[in-house]
Amino acid sequence: MTKRASYPAPTIGQVAAGATVVALVALGIVVGGGFTNGSRQRAGASPRVTGCSVKPVTGPKGLELGMLSTPAGSVPTVPVCVDGRGPFRFVVSTGTGGSAITPSLARSLHLGKGPDVPVRGVTCIPSAPRTKVRTWSMAGVRLDPQRVLIARISGAGSAVNGVIGSDVLARFGALRIDYVHRRLVLLGGEGAAPTGNVYVLGRKTSSPPATLLKGAIEANSLLRVFETPQGTIVAVPVEIAGHAEQLAVDTGFPSSALGPATARALKLKADGASLPSSGIGCTGAAPTYSTGRWTLGGTPLPGNAIAARSIAGSINSGLQGVLGSDALRADGSVILDFSGAHLWLTKG
Repeated sequence: MTKRASYPAPTIGQVAAGATVVALVALGIVVGGGFTNGSRQRAGASPRVTGCSVKPVTGPKGLELGMLSTPAGSVPTVPVCVDGRGPFRFVVSTGTGGSAITPSLARSLHLGKGPDVPVRGVTCIPSAPRTKVRTWSMAGVRLDPQRVLIARISGAGSAVNGVIGSDVLARFGALRIDYVHRRLVLLGGEGAAPTGNVYVLGRKTSSPPATLLKGAIEANSLLRVFETPQGTIVAVPVEIAGHAEQLAVDTGFPSSALGPATARALKLKADGASLPSSGIGCTGAAPTYSTGRWTLGGTPLPGNAIAARSIAGSINSGLQGVLGSDALRADGSVILDFSGAHLWLTKG
């Protein structure tokens, strides 16, 4: 069944009412029978971009990924051209609700700066200004014009010029990030941005798109997907110390994390170490804890140290932490189906 639903702008913790759906309070996401987001308007002819050749995407498209090493771990990156200049290195961050560029890049491109808006997803600052990007592309794939945040990206120094977030990635319907073979595979062309607030329903028994599957499936789970014109939030339930916590799925965060209050409530054991902060507007370092046994969809995740760090902004209050690239199968791939609200981890 195909269905899209628009609602007045809620915070993540608010719940949409409906007689035929089950409301999940943690993120305000309604989960029911599986569906896709309906027909999508596909990208048209490519613009001419000096020094950056671009092509329209009509079917599955594989893009080359870079892997950037940071003090806290590695994150995937893509080359991005903006207004005929570049390419610049952008982190592929599914946990960032709205794409962003650094203040230094905005200045060098002479981009104007608008008023501050709330930052959705994994962030250390509650708000940031936005600017309009009229012509840009990601690894040769044309992207529609849109507004992006102007914000400092920590964790990689001057090596990173911005972030491609789920506001852009979700418009391709589904994708695979292959950490081993360093590929970003898009399901199809870029669809239209949401014009209202959309809760995406998922189906508990679901299979990944055949064109995205590579390797053996090792874990899978329903996603919580909330699309708005200001950004898209993607989260997954992860069981830690016997409790289900809603963690943002963030390929752009090198190490997983929990909010300090959640780490204390779960009585996780501090290991005496710390990790440098990463992400939008973050500074300093965060203490780390041992997760013990933690699972995604009943499947154990790799045992790692998990940082204790807060996610800023009341609009993000339904998120208890971050499932980062360290847990998203560094020995394989993560498949994110935004339209079907499902996640798979594969090996090989």
